[in-house]
Amino acid sequence: MARSRFHRRSSYGNQLKALPMEAMYSAGVSLISLIIYGGIITASVYMAGETPRWLGGGLGTLGFLVAFGAFVYNVGQMKTKTELKYRIVCLAISSVIMIVWIATLIIGLIRG
Repeated sequence: MARSRFHRRSSYGNQLKALPMEAMYSAGVSLISLIIYGGIITASVYMAGETPRWLGGGLGTLGFLVAFGAFVYNVGQMKTKTELKYRIVCLAISSVIMIVWIATLIIGLIRG
């Protein structure tokens, strides 16, 4: 009986790919948009003593759309053959930021 020899695959064929930079950029963009929004709120509260009404409706909607776009892109990245931990981290960042933007949008709609 002949022994079959298995051919070794190259190490590149068996490795998982790194997460595309676009997924990290989309998570970063949504995070930066939230940081900028926090800075605008802080500056307006410091200067006027209260949160202006336009921050919830207009900027809240814009921030929600940015975060939603990043979330949808990172959900699409979950189907790729990249390392799971990177996919989960980017998806978690996008999810948390989208939840914060949804809360901001709802508060802005209630106040406005």
